Amino acid sequence: MATWKKIIVSGSNAHLAQITSSVLTDGYLIMAGVGGALKDSDISLSGGDLNIGANSIISTGANSVLTGSFSGSFVGTTDLPDLTQGAGIVPFTYDGSGAVTVAVSGAAALNSDAVTKWNGNAFVNSSLTDNGSVISGTTSIQLSGASSILSGSFSGSFEGDGSGLTGLVTDLDISGSDGSGITIDLKTQDLTIAGTANEIETTTAGTTVTIGLPNDVTIGQDLIVSRNLTVLGTASFQSTTDLDVADRFIRLASGSNAAGDGGIAIQQDNALNAEVFGFDSGATRWGVSSSFDAAQNAFTPDAYMALSLVGAGTDPTVVDARYQVKGNIFIGSDEGIWIYS
Repeated sequence: MATWKKIIVSGSNAHLAQITSSVLTDGYLIMAGVGGALKDSDISLSGGDLNIGANSIISTGANSVLTGSFSGSFVGTTDLPDLTQGAGIVPFTYDGSGAVTVAVSGAAALNSDAVTKWNGNAFVNSSLTDNGSVISGTTSIQLSGASSILSGSFSGSFEGDGSGLTGLVTDLDISGSDGSGITIDLKTQDLTIAGTANEIETTTAGTTVTIGLPNDVTIGQDLIVSRNLTVLGTASFQSTTDLDVADRFIRLASGSNAAGDGGIAIQQDNALNAEVFGFDSGATRWGVSSSFDAAQNAFTPDAYMALSLVGAGTDPTVVDARYQVKGNIFIGSDEGIWIYS
């Protein structure tokens, strides 16, 4: 491929893709010879093995080190300083001439999960065991000193009445929302959580106290509901005073997604006899009926309500078709009066 090539002259910098020489041998490291000529060294590299031949590796300087492993012999000091055992180590000698095993004194006799202790010259098993979550044994725990404490939790029993223990809660203070309060002595008294008939009931099972409402609830005073009130059964209002509703509109059949009848029924001498004022969905007109059963969802009017329509003009035919029914009256802008019949 034709590309630009650089001509190398003495003193110039060059980047060469490949150099070959007939005086170099494959596998041998290159060194500088007389006059800077390249030649083979006596060191060869084959794979991961570096062969230095008859040459020596000399490391000079206070910080010079050789790391790794080697085989064969080396020139230097062979009499290494002896290692000496300290307390807890099985006696041994070491002069560097051979391998030596160092062992903890008494380790061979130790059992799995046993808590060890020092007996003066070796480690031995104690009477306590630790399986990773529970420490057990026949030894008692004794604390001495004014600042000695045990923290955390424990199970089982202890000797004494606990009068020597500090930091224990012995009184339980309970305050009521009305400002009243009681104190329970946890060592001598039981706490009773009582309900109120038809208002609150309490039950216990195991370590759980459940507080809830009975099936039939009686509210002795006023009840204020700050959000929605949903009644799935029958809602009966027995107050002898008038019903005051702050909302300007009362929506009946709330939640309905289809057209239907509806209205207000006033019971007479029995539940099947009521006077009703309602909307007849089929006729799209308001009407009245007597002897109405309020348990029904539809009614047939005995009579319809007549409406008075005030027009902006004088032509009654422009009125919406739903109002062009018998009995309705139209009053035009010229004060002309029309009745639909």
